[in-house]
Amino acid sequence: MIELSIILPAYNEAKEILNSVSAVEAKLRGSNVDYELILVNDGSQDDTLAKMESCTSERVKIVSYAKNRGKGYAVRCGMRQALGRFRLFMDVDLSTSLEAVDEFLHKMRSGNYDMLIGERKTFWSQQAIQQPWHRRFLGRGFILLSCLCIGRTFKDFTCGFKMFNQKAAELIFNCQQIDNWAFDTELIYIACVHNLRLGEVPVKWKHHAGSHVRPARDIASSLAGLVKIRWFACFGRYQS
Repeated sequence: MIELSIILPAYNEAKEILNSVSAVEAKLRGSNVDYELILVNDGSQDDTLAKMESCTSERVKIVSYAKNRGKGYAVRCGMRQALGRFRLFMDVDLSTSLEAVDEFLHKMRSGNYDMLIGERKTFWSQQAIQQPWHRRFLGRGFILLSCLCIGRTFKDFTCGFKMFNQKAAELIFNCQQIDNWAFDTELIYIACVHNLRLGEVPVKWKHHAGSHVRPARDIASSLAGLVKIRWFACFGRYQS
């Protein structure tokens, strides 16, 4: 059985995708892990898909569709194709250090967790390149609102580095409803609804100036997403 599936969602990442795939594969080969890498082309309008196709192999698979649907949708599509005992999604710019893969796997292998969440907020986390002040301000506000929405406290919601065991992945992504940036909060909320065992792990992280995030637009859609989470919860949409 494949031990680790890694999902890399990508939208207009032609400049990054080849280097990212190469770096991830080098890391996994060095760790002697039986893995698969699932590249999800989220309706890119550049050469992302062509670049993906150039690096396909027995271990590297592609999921692609024509219309841009959002990161939440892309991650869900990748997770539904995954076969691994553990399943991780990460940002294609590799803003979270690949060193975290080993620590996450170690903790998941212990059998004490169903879902692990990368977090960038504690003293033990290391931000080599910090976000601009306005991104940090908006991020803290979103964390506060997400904690209120969920009814539990977490240090970080939107770090693009989360790992699940097979059972948790199948349950959570079968229930997921939201496709935009609020999907991270929704995944954690679903895990809480089903009493899954969650853990937060400090990670080394660096901000990339070329991020596709647009703060004003994305914070508005994310806030709307939090409202949807509560709405869906009221109607039992998160029950498997």
